[in-house]
Order: sequence, then structure tokens, then C-alpha cells
Amino acid sequence: MENLLKSCLGCLGLFILLSLVIGGCTSYFSIKEYDKTNVSISEKAGEETSNHEADEAVSKEKGNWQSKIQEVAASSKTKTEKFNEVSFYAEGYKASGSERAEFENHIVNEYKTGKYLADIENDEYMLTNLFKARVVDTHYNHQGQKNTPIALFALDFWQNTKYTYQRILDADSHEVQANEEQMDRALAKR
Repeated sequence: MENLLKSCLGCLGLFILLSLVIGGCTSYFSIKEYDKTNVSISEKAGEETSNHEADEAVSKEKGNWQSKIQEVAASSKTKTEKFNEVSFYAEGYKASGSERAEFENHIVNEYKTGKYLADIENDEYMLTNLFKARVVDTHYNHQGQKNTPIALFALDFWQNTKYTYQRILDADSHEVQANEEQMDRALAKR
């Protein structure tokens, strides 16, 4: 009986791994199509824009992240596909310093108030938290500062949100609690 249980758990783990890989590939290729059609004014080859026009393009892009989250949340895609699409979008998103600070404050506040895993059925809420955490994490990684307290916090916040949203882990699981302990240590150093 014990061997049968181990066998079933192994198969379940393999199924989850394959689902993540397939979902990641699907989203990766979907995002590549999105990236081809969403070229900003300043990225078009051979075109020069004034700083004012470039600022307007960046400002327009900044407002679009919320629309993007709403669009993905309302889609009929799986949670894994939604997660992947928002994560890829966040990795390419260039937040201003003040916007990044707002994202940092948001994820810290959501964690401190205990809200961040309280409504995992709310796609828009969870995807917004995933987006903001990924933008923060990606920024510090690109700056070579991935071991700063806020970067470490953002990574653990993102992981806990990711795994509970996709129902890979329960909010009260050992892994989530271990990440929360790391998040507490990171906040204590902030």
C-alpha cells in the first residue's frame, strides 16, 4: 500500500511538472506574438522621437498594465497560462522609480495585513500582486541587487502567490510558511 501511495505521489508530481512546462511554453509563444504587436513609439526602427513624445509613450504604457491584468484575468485561460502571461509581461515592464516604490509598498502592505493569500480565487487581485512583485524582483535582478532585502522579499512574495494561485501549494503549507519566515527576516533588514 505504501508503494502504491509513493507511486501515486510521483505521478502527481510528474503531472504538475508537465503542466507547468506546457503552460510556460504556451504562454511564451503567446507573449512573443503580443510583443510583436505592442512596439512602443521609441522602439520603432529608424524613428526619432522627442523626449516629450517618448515620455507620453511611457506614460501610456504605464496605464496599460492595469488593462493588461484585467484582460488576462477575464480570459478563459488556465491559471497557469494567466500567471505565465502576466509574469512575462512584468519582466519586460519598465517601472519608474516612484511606481516601483508604490509596487514595493503595495506588496509589503498586502503581506503585513495578511491579505495576499486570502482571496486566491480572485484572478485580477492575484495577478496584480504577481505583476507588482515580479516587476520589483526583475528590477533588482537587472541592477545586480538581487540580495537586497526588498528583492528577497519580492521573490518570496511572488513565489508564495504563484504557487497558491496555481493551487500547487496551500496557503498553510510548510513551504509557504518557510517563505514567510524568510519574508519576515527580509522586512526586518529593510
